[in-house]
Amino acid sequence: MGNQLVGIAPSQIYAVEHYFSGQFGSEITFSSNMGSTRFFKVAKAKTEEGLIVVKVFVKHDPTLPLEDHKERLEGIKKTLNMANAVNCLPFQRVELIDKAAYIMREYVKHSLYDRVSTRPFLTVLEKKWITFQILCALNQCHKQKICHGDIKLENILITSWNWILLSDFASFKPTYLPEDNPADYTYFFDTSRRRTCYIAPERFVKTLASDDDGNNGNMSVIHTDSIIRLAPSYAGNTLLPAMDIFSAGCALLELWTEGTAPFELSQLLAYRRGERDLVEKHLAGIENERLRNLLASMIDIQALNRKSAEDYLDQERGQLFPEYFYSFLQSYLQMFSSTPIMSPDDKIQCLHKDIGHCIKVLTQAQDLTPEEDEQDAEQEKKDPTMCGRLPPEHDGLILIITVVTSCIRGLKQSNTKIAALELLQKLSKYTTSETILDRILPYILNLAQKSPAKVQVQAIETLTACLSMVKDIPRSDANVFPEYILPYISDLASESSAVIVRVAFARNIAALAKSAVYFLEETQRNAPNEMPTPRYEAELNALHDIVRQAVLSLLTDSQPIVKQTLMESGICDLCAFFGKEKANDVILSHIMTFLNDEDKNLRGAFYDNIAGVAGYVGWQASDILVPLLQQGFTDREEFVIAKAIRAVTILIELGHIKKPAVTEIVKETACYLCHPNLWVRHEICGMIATTARNLSAIDVQCKIMPAIGAFLKVPLIQVEKAHILLDCVQPPIPRQIFDSVLRFQDIHHFLGALEDRARVRSQTRHGALPQYEDMGQTLRNLFRRLTSEGLTDLIEMQLLAMKPFLISLKHKASQDLDDSASGNGRIVVSRKQVACHEYPLADKAIKMPAENRSSEGHAPAMVSPASDAVATPLGPGGMAGSPATGGMTLGVPTTTVSAATSLGEYTMPERNCWLERSSECRKDLETLTQKIKSRYNVLAISQRCSYDKLVTPYPPNWRLNGTLVAHLHEHSESVIKLAPLRPHGSLFASGSIDGTVRLWDCSKLNGNQGINKSRQVYFANTPIYALAACDSGQSLAVGGKDGSLLMMRIDRNSAKMTLQQALEQNEHNDGPVVDMHAYDQATQSVIVYATLYGGIVAWDTRMQHSAWRLQNELRHGVITTICADPTGSWLATGTSGGKHICWDLRFRLPIAEIKHPADSWIRKVACHPTEPSYLISASQSNNEVSVWNIETGQRQTVLWASPAPVLTNTSLNDPATTCGILSGVVDGAPFILTGSSDQRIRYWDIASPKNSSLKVPAANDNLTDVAFNYSARLIDGSQVIEEQVISMGTGESQQLRTSTEENPRSGPDMPTASHRDAITDLLMCKDKGQIYIASASRDGVIKLWK
Repeated sequence: MGNQLVGIAPSQIYAVEHYFSGQFGSEITFSSNMGSTRFFKVAKAKTEEGLIVVKVFVKHDPTLPLEDHKERLEGIKKTLNMANAVNCLPFQRVELIDKAAYIMREYVKHSLYDRVSTRPFLTVLEKKWITFQILCALNQCHKQKICHGDIKLENILITSWNWILLSDFASFKPTYLPEDNPADYTYFFDTSRRRTCYIAPERFVKTLASDDDGNNGNMSVIHTDSIIRLAPSYAGNTLLPAMDIFSAGCALLELWTEGTAPFELSQLLAYRRGERDLVEKHLAGIENERLRNLLASMIDIQALNRKSAEDYLDQERGQLFPEYFYSFLQSYLQMFSSTPIMSPDDKIQCLHKDIGHCIKVLTQAQDLTPEEDEQDAEQEKKDPTMCGRLPPEHDGLILIITVVTSCIRGLKQSNTKIAALELLQKLSKYTTSETILDRILPYILNLAQKSPAKVQVQAIETLTACLSMVKDIPRSDANVFPEYILPYISDLASESSAVIVRVAFARNIAALAKSAVYFLEETQRNAPNEMPTPRYEAELNALHDIVRQAVLSLLTDSQPIVKQTLMESGICDLCAFFGKEKANDVILSHIMTFLNDEDKNLRGAFYDNIAGVAGYVGWQASDILVPLLQQGFTDREEFVIAKAIRAVTILIELGHIKKPAVTEIVKETACYLCHPNLWVRHEICGMIATTARNLSAIDVQCKIMPAIGAFLKVPLIQVEKAHILLDCVQPPIPRQIFDSVLRFQDIHHFLGALEDRARVRSQTRHGALPQYEDMGQTLRNLFRRLTSEGLTDLIEMQLLAMKPFLISLKHKASQDLDDSASGNGRIVVSRKQVACHEYPLADKAIKMPAENRSSEGHAPAMVSPASDAVATPLGPGGMAGSPATGGMTLGVPTTTVSAATSLGEYTMPERNCWLERSSECRKDLETLTQKIKSRYNVLAISQRCSYDKLVTPYPPNWRLNGTLVAHLHEHSESVIKLAPLRPHGSLFASGSIDGTVRLWDCSKLNGNQGINKSRQVYFANTPIYALAACDSGQSLAVGGKDGSLLMMRIDRNSAKMTLQQALEQNEHNDGPVVDMHAYDQATQSVIVYATLYGGIVAWDTRMQHSAWRLQNELRHGVITTICADPTGSWLATGTSGGKHICWDLRFRLPIAEIKHPADSWIRKVACHPTEPSYLISASQSNNEVSVWNIETGQRQTVLWASPAPVLTNTSLNDPATTCGILSGVVDGAPFILTGSSDQRIRYWDIASPKNSSLKVPAANDNLTDVAFNYSARLIDGSQVIEEQVISMGTGESQQLRTSTEENPRSGPDMPTASHRDAITDLLMCKDKGQIYIASASRDGVIKLWK
């Protein structure tokens, strides 16, 4: 029946692209032809999702039942997708039209047939991994009752990371074929024209026309369910799993026999008849017995003897297949091969995070931590064989290496490219040499060639490290250095590369040269008969030529850091590589020019390494080296002088400097024994001691001792011991004198004067004063200054001994001054070559509603920087800032940030995924910008505080009139604290000794004193000592006498406050909370409170724990009050011992301590309204209020309202004490309102003291008899504003103050317009533009004034 299709002769044959024209539009476009047979035409096509394979079946017979096959293919797809068959790739789409049928699947570049013959060839373990996956694929589809029907190497697809996909499920092909007619087989199954046949033997049957066979009588009819016309009695697909097992066994046999096909059609039919010779021959070529038995079982001629794929997997677990295939590798690599598809960058980041565990599992090594890995980095250069390497057949890491290398070409971000290189370097420590050369090296060189500079740096480092780990060099890779590696990377040494790349090249070129020689020597050692000596020399010379060009490029580089790195990173190894003659020509002749370079570090590097170079060049170069070393003795940098002396010491020790030259050097440099630099003195003592050890005793006494004797305090015998010599040296020239001499313009004239003075001293009798000749005014001034700095006759002798060096140093210093490019010590930064980007630190101001502006009291354009400048962190649906607020849109364009929910479930994940994959450098930039913005916010708040002189809640010409608005007497005992809920708002809270907290609204206190009452109340059952509002006025923090800290939630619609949290502060036994302050900004919500015994704690209300804690020393006294800078920069405490302690909150350290002259108890501290570094402090007695400058500790201003003499500290002190302080700014000038225990409220005008006045008198004051005047004078550098009470009648001013006990208040009378007890606190509140002042007193009364 197969002849129904096979025998059809098409009337006209078209190319495959003909069937794409106009069929799918732009959705699917033809790309290329992948081959055509009579059955299918195959093409590669492009879609929006990527490349696909389209198989076209041309319909020559319109009656073919193709709809049934379409349903079957779609059923296979649905079943396998639901079962998560990750190793199966069914057809994804089927389209039927009049002239053709199309079946489509995604395109995979390589099939297993292609991969078997492609370099690098598969290793034994890779083949095991592929075999394991093929069995997994069969198990996955067979469990779903799906059979493939046409398994062969061409239908087993393999990705670049060795993931197997079983594709092209042949449900439309016939199950059974006639054994005597190859036409059906050729038409359906021999599509590759290789004549291979992997169809199970039981699928070949006799047709009706052939003779019946007793053994196969039940197979006398073809049960066809293929694309051939179906019989009426069709009963479903009759493919069996055992048939797929046979086909898979044949494919695996071809895989393991290096591509040798086990069967053609005729051979398979012979095998079906029982001829096993060919099979036995193929199986004999497999060495592994378990693998041989596995394949023999799979291709057994009897279907019943074949096991299922699941049985084979269970049978070989821990035997043929390592355990980690099952427990780790299958599930781990599945992440990279299933949906959602990970990008190459994501794969590398995931692997980089997990590589330690992967190595541990695949090699049974110790799990690597980053710290251990960094420690190993240095060791692996010294001992590359430190890690145990697995044999190739057990090297499971090659599977991880394949995943890494498969991602490299698709990487977009620099940080993931660097991570990939780090991965390869780690993996190379455990894998084989062949894997490094074949699998890792090409990808490193690819990244070194076409990548950003920092990736190239890592590529060079990784290349060097990996090549140093290669120990076994295959013969095919003998010339890998001269023919592949060095030509590939030599361009990196040129000026066209970035500086950091050239530095990295310079750091590694010596190690690369060493590895190149090792490769060459190993190749010769392994093939001594095939590589004669002349060829070895030619190969070595070729290496020398390539490395020489690179080294010369580095030695003549324009950047000193490149040359310095080359000097410090194996210059001696390069000398050994080049040999004596070439080292002299290539190395020594060029590094001598480094001494003329302006870079001091390069000159220092020369002297650090010249001894090693001289060791390879030989003693013949001493005539060249000695002048170079002597040049270093007069270098303008003293650390270079010390290095030059140390180099001479090493060369003397090695015997590379001749004896006459040695003694000459000692004579010239002995004067450095008195050099002011200790390093130089150490080195010169070491050089002299080394010289003494290498010379005979006679030479030491005759040549060395006369040179150094003048610089020794006592005669010395053991000159060869450097530490003894250093102890015996005269005191050195003082640094001030040495520098003054070098700064003097005419040093020759100065040295001549020194010689004249020395001559005069030599001619003067002992004990007589020398009479020096007259010298010029300039020299006279110089000697006068030097004498004041300690110049003595001994120092003059020492300076004369250093004459040649001083002249040379002065000459070089003058050259530096003449060089305009030096910048005179300034660092000149030019923006011409720098790409600068600007980012706004503050968001654009948002126009506030009119009612908000008026209630907050700000000018229309003034917006709190803290409220808008801090962008929110990145979230899944948006990003930092928004276009509406002028925020920075660094992460994504604003068009992708729309929060509309109509995008649907398909669009949103793509956007989120895109956001998550933003590069690390972009994330770092966003983090840095946010950090700088937060710093700017603090600065902006500080600037806003200083700007408050212009933007103030007080209207122009405002003065407190002293008019009583409300009398509030709900508290039964003293009110300790008043606190506004919002700055300049209408709501405020009061805390009392009676244990209650009450909330008041000044907008309701309209003068009708009959209905004045609190809005809310809370009973704390403990005396309240401290109060502060937080969470933008939504919460209230309360400190009690029992040490508790209560967080109250304020509900505007309720008559009671809700207790949100109660915190017991008993951990440190700090005692009760005495004062507190709230930082309530967009960036933080922190309550800072002080306790009686010195604890200062910041409680984070968002995180519900303490942010930090400070400890005030009790020797200063117990804390009585605190105040905090609005910007959160500093905090000040006042103590009972009269101390003000200022803390820097950035570093949490005490930075200033100000002591009151009389050690008076500090009752209240507050911030100054205009000066950010001033502190207002009220102390015990005399109504004394001081304004202190925290920076200098000086008292700037004193407010004195007492009959006692100003600033006296005697028994005449007035007990009246200021307890309430309120400061502000009116018309740009600061003022202070004070409330005192004498029941008075005073207004102090700091700028115009005469405008100060008494605003609220005491209850017993008679203002008709007395007047209060205010005047200012300067006392001990402080401005003192003094209150003077002038009697208008006969009464004495001292009789003005009477206690409340002497004049008790009558009960039913209306409240007086004055307080009858000590005022404890003051507060400003505002309602509809009207300013109110609230004052609290010790008798529980709160009064409201305007």
